[in-house]
Amino acid sequence: MNNKLKMAIKSVPFVSGIAKGVNRTVGITVRTAMHYPAMRKLNNELVDSMARLDKTSGMRIWYFGVPTHPNLGDQAQKFVIEKWLQNNYSEAEIIKIPSKAFNAGTSRIVRMIQNLIRPNDLIVMQSGHTMDGLHDDETPHRLASTCFPDNRIVFFPTSIRFNSKRGKELDRKAIGSHVNTLFLARDAVSAQIARDLYPRLDVRLYPDVVTSLIGKYSFDNQREGVLLCARNDGEKLYSYAAIDKLASALSGLCDVSRTDTTVKWDGIDLDSHDAWTGIEGVIESYSQKCVIVTDRYHGTIFARIAGTPVVVLKTNDHKVVSGAKWFTDAGDEGIVVADNLEEVPGLVSAFMKRFPDGVSAPAFAADYYDGLKSVIEEM
Repeated sequence: MNNKLKMAIKSVPFVSGIAKGVNRTVGITVRTAMHYPAMRKLNNELVDSMARLDKTSGMRIWYFGVPTHPNLGDQAQKFVIEKWLQNNYSEAEIIKIPSKAFNAGTSRIVRMIQNLIRPNDLIVMQSGHTMDGLHDDETPHRLASTCFPDNRIVFFPTSIRFNSKRGKELDRKAIGSHVNTLFLARDAVSAQIARDLYPRLDVRLYPDVVTSLIGKYSFDNQREGVLLCARNDGEKLYSYAAIDKLASALSGLCDVSRTDTTVKWDGIDLDSHDAWTGIEGVIESYSQKCVIVTDRYHGTIFARIAGTPVVVLKTNDHKVVSGAKWFTDAGDEGIVVADNLEEVPGLVSAFMKRFPDGVSAPAFAADYYDGLKSVIEEM
């Protein structure tokens, strides 16, 4: 399928949602078969790196679901999680396990970990919308839960919206069986789903880990124009035509730039300092705008880290709107959720007049992450 046809399909939200469902079922099977040689190469590399590990008595942290795709939000989560682990478990060795590498040879990876893992080792799961019954991370979720019953498992803040009844049932049986699990839900809707699905687990409501960066940066850039950061996937609510019309309306107020949070990294190692510098560069670029308009959750978070007011567009699920509730509940004056596209220009204009130099966000996540180690140590 060429890109032009893909864009045409994605431009219709209802059709885009159906396409996403097909993509996550038939598409996954086809792509896995096509990409299996590359995935197997990653699996071999993971096996080789694990074979070099000694049977140390020191603590290890087994970090599953490490993202290898170019989404800025997922990569930011990875860096912040890893930094949190390093700060709080400085003596521990962190073993990073991408799902693509794991899934291309689960049996041998599980056997190797079983020979290496110690009772005090910690298993952590990547944050994000990783629980829909079909996500690549679901396989390590389930196998870690069933194969390592004596180790603590921590799901960093996760959004839940199931696209597969079978996947939901597999999750219920596997993840729900591991009682020594701390499940951090990223929003109230996901927290309730998790409590209903996993009644024996410790489920807690926690903000996205990237929100812990709020208050850590200070910018003094000149602000000009509006940035429209709109998604191009099955979670979008508004068509491309509607977003184009919105951009045209906003251009009557000021200059409008457009972007998304999935970018090309031009060969940069996603685990490198350069990758993190690139993410910080995106945050700083947000500080050069008067207002951000976005239906991306990490577009929202980046805006508030940068001290830039943000108008949040609804999507076809709860993730972005319920995520925005963290900010409004904390008294953040620099964020508003638009009920429809027609009211967006007025909301943008109001922000530009009220906060011409930007407005800082309350650092509401600090207490959560400052106290997280104590919660884990009580498991």
